[in-house]
Amino acid sequence: MNEKSPALQDEDEAQDATVRESNEGAPRDELADLRRQNEELLTKLKYLQAEFENYRKRVDRDAATVVKFAHELLLSRLLPVVDEMDAAVAALEGKSAEGVQMVRDNLAKILQEAGLQEIPAAGRAFDPYEMDCIERVPDAEIKDGMVKAVVRKGYRLHDRVLRPAQVIVVKNGGATDG
Repeated sequence: MNEKSPALQDEDEAQDATVRESNEGAPRDELADLRRQNEELLTKLKYLQAEFENYRKRVDRDAATVVKFAHELLLSRLLPVVDEMDAAVAALEGKSAEGVQMVRDNLAKILQEAGLQEIPAAGRAFDPYEMDCIERVPDAEIKDGMVKAVVRKGYRLHDRVLRPAQVIVVKNGGATDG
């Protein structure tokens, strides 16, 4: 009685065919899934590599900035010494003034090599990013908004204002042109 009726045999063959088709389709589906996962992982890897490269560049740039401005505190503390030397040169006469001027020039050279630059202000248009206006005075011979006098010199360290120049600015009546 092991023999099956023709209807049952057809049904068994149909089931076997379905099982074979699903077994043949399974590796293909699995392969497609693996390829998709591989593409996703490659995309993530490329993104992470680009992100890491940007991070490395940012760290290098930040380190260069730290080195560039490492002496900022020391230089800012030396500025009053430079001011006092300028005042001494202005007050002294003769050989004493020459000696102080030589020392001041040597100090200025060292500071300049470290990246310190004097902000030019006298006779220029007032620049609020580099100058502090401590007084406004009328002067018919000088255009509005121009610096008439520098009270205290200003300095930049590379491209950063270390100390703004304190200036007297001309104001003749109406609005300023500068």
